[in-house]
Amino acid sequence: MPERELAEPRAESGFQWKIQSLLKSYGALYYFLIKVFSPVLINPFSQRKIQRILKDFDEDSIILNFGSGPMYYMNRKDIINVDLSCFDEVDIIANVANLPVENETVDLVINVAMLEHVAEPQKVVGEMHRILKPGGRVICYVPFMVPFHAAPNDFHRWTVSGIQKLFSCFGHVDISVGCGPTSAMLWVFQEWLSVLLSFGSKTLHDILFLALMIFSAPIKLLDLFMAKLPHAEKVASGFYVFGKKENSGLSNGSEG
Repeated sequence: MPERELAEPRAESGFQWKIQSLLKSYGALYYFLIKVFSPVLINPFSQRKIQRILKDFDEDSIILNFGSGPMYYMNRKDIINVDLSCFDEVDIIANVANLPVENETVDLVINVAMLEHVAEPQKVVGEMHRILKPGGRVICYVPFMVPFHAAPNDFHRWTVSGIQKLFSCFGHVDISVGCGPTSAMLWVFQEWLSVLLSFGSKTLHDILFLALMIFSAPIKLLDLFMAKLPHAEKVASGFYVFGKKENSGLSNGSEG
């Protein structure tokens, strides 16, 4: 999910970006196509854990989804969407590195595939910690082995030890494989083949990449098995991070 200044020009352009921007106007359709055709498959174990956590928070809970984009997370319309783009589904238009939210007022923060796109992710993690109540929870997805994908910029990747450092203000965090080794391999392979066969043409690259996404998408189903294997974290596409605020002290976080 992108985190960007409202007036900042996009770093991406071209055929693929135009298709993506068009589809984002139809939020439900966009995320359905992403789920079906993207090269990454969410680990069902992580998905079930997220669902169990969400059951602990009802409509009276204050839940913020950082960088929500045009979607309702898990179809929960009681979740407050925060983004820099003014999609119809967004409730608060703000920079999540400097939120207009009071200290210790939020029960749960959700942040999926956005931290890699901000220049100083430790500030965003610090904001998560600042606004959460003692005992508040955070659910975050961060990438590890994925190709460059600007939205409009792309800055970071994290290992398990890097995640532990980034989220050190939360004390202990649980980290699980979010998208497994097949997802990592497939996305890199799609980009590799698109670069090889496009002969320097950006338009041809984008067309090839979208075609490869569609026709090779079923390969990611191997991660139903691969993501469970020992050492899958060494070549995982990304990780889910589950944290809990243990005290009322504020922190700026630290970058991994």
